[in-house]
Amino acid sequence: MVFVLSKQKKPMDNCTPAKARLLLRDGLATIHKQYPFTIRLKDNAAHTADKTYQIKLDPGSKTTGVAIVDSEANAVFFAELQHRSERIVSLLQTRQAARRNRRSRETRYRKPKWGNSYKKKGSKFSADSQRPEGWLPPSVLSIERNILQFVQKMQKLCNLQAAAVESVKFDMQKMADASISGVTYQQGTLVGYEIRQYLLEKKGHTCQYCGGLSNDTKLEVEHMHPKSRGGSDRISNLNLACHTCNQDKDNSTLAEYVARLKGSKVKIDQTRILRIEQILKTNKTFIGLRYAAWANSMRHRLVVDLEVLVPNVSKGTGGQTQYNRTNGMGLPKEHYYDALCVGNIPSAGYRLVTDKVLCIKSYGRGSRFRGRTNSCGIITKQLTRQKQFFGFQTGDIVQASVPTGKKQGIHIGRVAVRKTGYFNIQKTDGVIQGISHKHCRIIQRNDGYGYTFKQRS
Repeated sequence: MVFVLSKQKKPMDNCTPAKARLLLRDGLATIHKQYPFTIRLKDNAAHTADKTYQIKLDPGSKTTGVAIVDSEANAVFFAELQHRSERIVSLLQTRQAARRNRRSRETRYRKPKWGNSYKKKGSKFSADSQRPEGWLPPSVLSIERNILQFVQKMQKLCNLQAAAVESVKFDMQKMADASISGVTYQQGTLVGYEIRQYLLEKKGHTCQYCGGLSNDTKLEVEHMHPKSRGGSDRISNLNLACHTCNQDKDNSTLAEYVARLKGSKVKIDQTRILRIEQILKTNKTFIGLRYAAWANSMRHRLVVDLEVLVPNVSKGTGGQTQYNRTNGMGLPKEHYYDALCVGNIPSAGYRLVTDKVLCIKSYGRGSRFRGRTNSCGIITKQLTRQKQFFGFQTGDIVQASVPTGKKQGIHIGRVAVRKTGYFNIQKTDGVIQGISHKHCRIIQRNDGYGYTFKQRS
């Protein structure tokens, strides 16, 4: 379906692609927006504005499903919003390392920007008083902001009068161990212990990878699935390793570490292979618990902020969504179908009047830093302060029509500009390099997101 705006840019009833083509052909409308495709009428008499719409959301830590239904029980729009939380975590860790390295070098003394006022005698501040009520980590906050920004965009394109959002509370202990119950469930794994004490006692003060063959007496707490690659700090993901094995494993998962050790004839490596394979058989690391925690932390905040934007907001449960999807409508497992089945649905279900799904990927709007750093945080390359070249900016969605040569054809994607005038275009199937700006045409200006389509399953 195609979204329609009035001459005054007010939302009206949507229309079919065929009708939109006729309106554009006859000069009664003009293209207002490409993603999602929206036309603007030149004469309001050509259309009506009687329908109301409801947006339905299935929030996730990586992908959020979106569906829009009208007052006549038609599902007119599907979308999948891909978040950049992992990228934000990586950028924060890089910044932390660069700052730590910079402050350790012999430079002039700089007073701290933020004073530890809570340490002063009689201070009314506490150690975490700088964080306001309802504070969320940047990685989690970006998820919520992506969703709210998309809702605000859709409010400009259709008459949204209601919203339904799945508000799920994940039981972290049950996800890790379904059989846990009673006192063990109430008190948790580490009752009466500190983490290091617990691991030392449970693992017998021995490296779990080499069994002590390295003769390294320094034991360290090690993440079986690296924290830098999505691992959590839960006890199920922690192990006891000597300094030698911990350094040798580096940033690898246990499976990658075993694959790297295979083929070695060294006795200690053979021991590591046998012990790690036994760990892989008996232990489970729950990478998904991290993402479940993200969803738990933002679910209340999202509902509260949605109530400010949309008049009528309702909540649904995960069990209700699954029942509606399987028993009510018989749909496969997809993010956008889950969104469609959030909350209450008509007894006859919804009519699916669109066969395409808009895939929206969050990229961000770039960085204000005009320099590139190495792993030590030292600036090695200066970037130009100019961001636009030949009327294009990195992140713009363009269509390049190349008439001849090896790159002949039509290429649509996000552009990376160069001052030489030869750009790179990021497509869904790869990067096309060295496209002249003379062949490029702006489709949509950079808004921090990339857009592609896929067929509805």
